[in-house]
Amino acid sequence: MKINLILLASGFSRRFNGNKLLTELNDKPLYMYIVDTVREIISHKHLSSTYINKIICVTQYEEIEENLKDTNINVLINNNSDLGVSNSIKLGISYDMNADGYMFIVCDQPFIKKETLEKILETFEETNKGIVALGMRKQVEIHDICNKDNLADKSYVIGNPVIFSKNYISELLSLKGDIGGKRILKKHIEDVELVYADNEIELMDIDTLDSYKEIKKVLETYEIYGN
Repeated sequence: MKINLILLASGFSRRFNGNKLLTELNDKPLYMYIVDTVREIISHKHLSSTYINKIICVTQYEEIEENLKDTNINVLINNNSDLGVSNSIKLGISYDMNADGYMFIVCDQPFIKKETLEKILETFEETNKGIVALGMRKQVEIHDICNKDNLADKSYVIGNPVIFSKNYISELLSLKGDIGGKRILKKHIEDVELVYADNEIELMDIDTLDSYKEIKKVLETYEIYGN
């Protein structure tokens, strides 16, 4: 089974007051945390040969393209980022439509671990579900998690990364505007399998300066990597 990993790095960071993906977090650009984690997957021969087909980064930023040019990550420049995340999704899929599944990974979640990505990949292969997503480590009914009213409650959030099987290509390609895959996930809730994060900080992302400060504080307080 071969999965395409699609790194989404095209956002405008409108609520951040600057380019969050290029913002330094402990002397490293934010987007490089995910890139380095994905590189760990690539360097693991068994994981790479068993699961990975292609790795694709969709971005509008030349600096990211330049920094990744000597890696085995295929970089696609999104010249229409103003069309929303749906355009990045379409570009990532259209690069190669022959994979068994497509894992979407946002580049503003610095705490995602290699082991978590590995578990999502394994779960996709081992179950008959067409969608596998990362969620909070809380045993609740999946219908409760995806209930519209509960999505506002962080204790019931489903996050990224998420894998969609090739059976969902047409629906993913039909997305418009700033609408991502969660709409499809909720529509096909019976086909969803959750992988629970070992620590809820893996689901933390940076959208605002306040969330950046919060994540910086977490990095200063806990030794996340190497544990």
